[in-house]
Amino acid sequence: MKTGQKFSKGKKHDTSRISRKGYSDRARKLENIKKQRGKYPILAYDIVHMSDIILEVLDARFITETRNYEIEEQIKKEKKEIIYVINKTDLIDRKKIKEEDILSLSPRAFVSCPIRRGIKELRNKIKFISTKITNPVDNVLNKITVGVVGYPNTGKSSIINSLIGKKTAGTGADAGFTKGIQKVKLTSEIMLLDSPGIIPNREYSGVDSRMLSQHTKLGARSSTQVKNPGEVVNDLMKEFPLVFDNYYGVDSGRDSEILIEKVGRKKGMLKKGNVVDEDRTARLIIRDWQQGKIRR
Repeated sequence: MKTGQKFSKGKKHDTSRISRKGYSDRARKLENIKKQRGKYPILAYDIVHMSDIILEVLDARFITETRNYEIEEQIKKEKKEIIYVINKTDLIDRKKIKEEDILSLSPRAFVSCPIRRGIKELRNKIKFISTKITNPVDNVLNKITVGVVGYPNTGKSSIINSLIGKKTAGTGADAGFTKGIQKVKLTSEIMLLDSPGIIPNREYSGVDSRMLSQHTKLGARSSTQVKNPGEVVNDLMKEFPLVFDNYYGVDSGRDSEILIEKVGRKKGMLKKGNVVDEDRTARLIIRDWQQGKIRR
């Protein structure tokens, strides 16, 4: 695929076309790439195609929900190495992680970027696996390429910054902050590719309220991208009924409308007539949830 190539809306990406290109072509793409822009699912397949090792970044709170099985299938198809990076472990008690959720994830690393937990272990795993690769994609410079993929807001750029020990990849609180592929150096022999967060094609929808709520819960869609934030808060409360009351210090009786009303008044989010601004309050609740302030 040529950089900047346009695709018509709704056109399915032909991954088999990518796989027919030779290693030399992929090496040239790696050498020329700085920041690519394009349709996110296409970029994700390109990351897999251009990498020797893939880091799939998962949210420790929602391990199974943030796995991208489409990308995993492509990784398996192209016979690439994978490391499952279970990120944001500071936001959950490790004892609450179900064994069945991680049993098939190997090799894996448990990581928290803010407290640098597991970063050294992850770096060592990358270095160890890279020694087993005898025919790297970049067969011109003979470097190992490590692609980083995952749902939006799982912390891919933060993982890269922690691995290299400085802020190189851009990070942001909003889902989809990274807009293209970014190439950074881990060591003289290993390069990292950061990519925008990818929602699987089979899940992507602008109208399915169930999917929208699910993605908002995972942080894959930011509070500003939600059309009906009250519905999302309602869905979150059904799944985690008490955590919101505990965080805000209110008694909602497990009713999302009462929660929004009480939080809105407590935070002074009022409109004319002393009426709670329900939309703004609901978005605040979603934002607090996505930023990890409200814990399960």
